[in-house]
Amino acid sequence: MKRFLEASKKRIVIVTYVLLFCMFCFFSLMDLQKRTSDYAYFANKINSFIKNAHDSESEYLCSRLVNYVTAIAKEKQFAELLKAGDAESLQKVAEPVFQDFGKRYVPVISVLIYDGSGNLKFHMTPPSIAHDPSTFRPSVSKEVFATRKYTYGYETNIVPLYFCTVLPVRDALANVVGTIEIGVDVSFFHYNLKWFFSDVRTAIFSKGRLIDSNSGYKTDSAEFVYDYYRKLKANDAVFFSQFKDRIDFRRTRNDIQMGDRYYLVSTSQVLRDNGGREVGKYLVAYDMTELRRRHWGYFYVWLLFFAITASVMLCINLVGFRKYERIITEQGNMLAQRSKQCALGEMLGHIGHQWRQPLYNLSLIVQNIGLQNQFGKLDDALLNNQITQANQNIQYMSNIIDDWRSLLMSGSSRTVIELQASVERAIAMVAPVMEQSRVTIENRITSPVHTMGFVNDLVQLTINVLLNARDQLTLVPGDRLIVLSCREEAGDLVTVTFQDNGGGIPDHLLKRIFEPYVTTKDKADGTGLGLYLCQQIVGNLDQGKVWAENRSFELRGETRYGACICLQFARTNEGGK
Repeated sequence: MKRFLEASKKRIVIVTYVLLFCMFCFFSLMDLQKRTSDYAYFANKINSFIKNAHDSESEYLCSRLVNYVTAIAKEKQFAELLKAGDAESLQKVAEPVFQDFGKRYVPVISVLIYDGSGNLKFHMTPPSIAHDPSTFRPSVSKEVFATRKYTYGYETNIVPLYFCTVLPVRDALANVVGTIEIGVDVSFFHYNLKWFFSDVRTAIFSKGRLIDSNSGYKTDSAEFVYDYYRKLKANDAVFFSQFKDRIDFRRTRNDIQMGDRYYLVSTSQVLRDNGGREVGKYLVAYDMTELRRRHWGYFYVWLLFFAITASVMLCINLVGFRKYERIITEQGNMLAQRSKQCALGEMLGHIGHQWRQPLYNLSLIVQNIGLQNQFGKLDDALLNNQITQANQNIQYMSNIIDDWRSLLMSGSSRTVIELQASVERAIAMVAPVMEQSRVTIENRITSPVHTMGFVNDLVQLTINVLLNARDQLTLVPGDRLIVLSCREEAGDLVTVTFQDNGGGIPDHLLKRIFEPYVTTKDKADGTGLGLYLCQQIVGNLDQGKVWAENRSFELRGETRYGACICLQFARTNEGGK
């Protein structure tokens, strides 16, 4: 990963922005998930509130009806009339009760009175409701007679669905002698829920269809409130009919989109009759558009934050990379200058070392000419001989200068270079230094191998490796050996090894040995640039690669141990093709 990023500035920028985008997605999705959970929590709370409101309204309505009708029944002596079987008198006293419900804002659609045997003694329904009294049956059986308590639920006895309250009729001895069933239009709950939620839509789904207000019946009440009930119910039924086929009744909560509006539809409210059987579901839809928009608004805020952050980071990257490139360029120039100085210093040192012997010979020649002349023995033959020897030494020194100068001139274009000749030339150039340090070089590279690179690249690389090994071998007693060898690998690759017996490179420096200023020698004796320059030179070769190892090897029947510098490059033919 580190090498991948360091290979290109664009990769660093791309990876930075990818990571930033991933962080943005993570935090924005986490925030959206939290807000979605808040949305669900809010929806559940609304569902619970509506259910409680519906249940409390049902209980309250039932209590009102029970209290009012019980008082009327006691006052008008319904129990005595039922015992006597006087249906005419019962109708006379019960009829005003039905008419009075409209003034009390209760949309009652039926009042049915049964005696203890379950016979219908009184019924009153709006004329618009088609009915056959002979088909009416009590909504409850013997439970009311047994418990002597009222009950309520949803029934389908008169109209497709209505709210029914059943209360017992008691005589003076508290015996139940009959029942009174009061049916209320379900639109009553539409009206009451509007007091709690102005934007709530409600409807009842029963037997595979919506219960609407198209039945054609209406009460005889002149009160405008009941008409308002039915209008609300009809409007809500039309609203639900637009997407009733999209509602999944297996789920308690459905998200429905209508145009640009979003509704949360609850199906958790189950309607049951007096016997506890399910007869329908109470559908509640409330507009969640504003809440969803607020949720997505936060997402857009995150998006804006990302855009601003990305812009700021882009500016920082541009400024930072420019400064970084300027610093790297300056350091590179300083490093190159120091490398040149070090290389020049080493070159002068080697030239000076190789010049000492011919200079000493020239000094002897001059002294010999002077002595022979002093003793009168200087003749033409001797003078010519001394001049010839002097010219040979001068030519030798001139060749040394040419060799080192050509080494520093790497050329401006890549060409075909040969390994064996380059290694032999490098060994010849450092031979005096190696002899002085008693280092033996065994060259096993005996066949020509060609590759692409700059002129003298392999010569300079070999010299740097040999001199670096010589510095370490000077600390080793006994034999000081450097073995050069090469082998061919698969894929036209060639591996060249420079093995010494200097004891190896410390483990903590082995992976960093090619970095600048990293050296195994005392800082006063080494610059740490020799192997660094080798790595730079390897970059000029085809598929060039260099690494260092510590390993043992067999030589002349003995096991040796030391550092091995491995060089690998792609082989090419002599013509460069």
